[in-house]
Amino acid sequence: MKRILMLGPVPPPYGGIASLVDDMIHSDLRNEYAIEIFPRSEGYPAGMDGLLGRNLFRLKRFARFFGKCLFGDFDLIHIHSADIILWGTATFVLLARIAGKKVLLHIHGTDWNKFYESESAWRKFWKKTTLSLPAKIVVVYPLWEEKIRKLGIKTDVTFIRNLVIPPPLPDRSEVDETRARLHLTKDHFVVLMVGSVGERKGVFDLLKAVPKVVSQDDSVMFVLAGGEELPGEMDQILGIIEVEKIEPWVKVLGEVERDRIPRLLGLADLFILPSHAEGMPLAILEAMRSGVPIISTYVGGIPDTIQNEISGLLIHPGSAAEIAAAVLRLRKDDALRQRLVSRAEKEFEEKYEFSKGINEIRSLYRSL
Repeated sequence: MKRILMLGPVPPPYGGIASLVDDMIHSDLRNEYAIEIFPRSEGYPAGMDGLLGRNLFRLKRFARFFGKCLFGDFDLIHIHSADIILWGTATFVLLARIAGKKVLLHIHGTDWNKFYESESAWRKFWKKTTLSLPAKIVVVYPLWEEKIRKLGIKTDVTFIRNLVIPPPLPDRSEVDETRARLHLTKDHFVVLMVGSVGERKGVFDLLKAVPKVVSQDDSVMFVLAGGEELPGEMDQILGIIEVEKIEPWVKVLGEVERDRIPRLLGLADLFILPSHAEGMPLAILEAMRSGVPIISTYVGGIPDTIQNEISGLLIHPGSAAEIAAAVLRLRKDDALRQRLVSRAEKEFEEKYEFSKGINEIRSLYRSL
């Protein structure tokens, strides 16, 4: 059996990449490959605040990874990265190559301009050099494949959609219990957001839209499930909710275990993700599978996943007015919600169901 060392997060922490890694290591790939996880980031020990201590901790982690690559008898090193962090992913890739291992670099990139176009000449050189080191690069939507190919590097790059192993749909009692715990009734129209709460995901824009929505329909409730992306953002969000006096219509749940997400989707009437930057969010795929109409934005890989007015509604990032208008439109139009849901469910079954896409990953491993 071939052995693969996979560098990436697994729940906890929570998030799209962690969910994908978790699905991969529990899929049928286990029948052909022995996959060992090396945690992408273990966090710092309690009380380790100094720069020296943190850098020593990083060096020890790099050393452990290098030891795994050198002595672990692995056939492939599969590295997941949200974007290439200049000294993070690049260092892991370089260490694996020094150890003589083939590297599959799986980039879950969001904003190509921030990643490359807006960088200094030195950083562009370093990133282009790093992209030249793996045996193969996988990206999750076509734009990144096109951009990396235009760099003129020899590394082969391919596009593979994010995939989801659908968890079992919750039974009605689990959904009702969750509804009661959140003090929601069946008369409420529940707008659910799943994802880290902060500026990148558009949560501040969403909060600006809340008064516009509830001034016209106070039965609309907003439920935010996810931890903060950057330190201090949760406190800012809670402060805005208090100052704007919108507590009756906004419930902030914080970090939510992945196995509880289906229950939230089960009670949701609408899913929203008003992001400013994204790759291909797994939260959207899970909403498609769960039969919840979707509002999202024209960023990253989202327009490759959701077709405006066909499988969801797309709006421009940063517009509270567009958020409010889309929510109220779907609140009032049952037929539109059903039409969007029907097409989104079909799209999920054809393109994003893990069991149908697993052969792409299997073929990729075999090619390496």
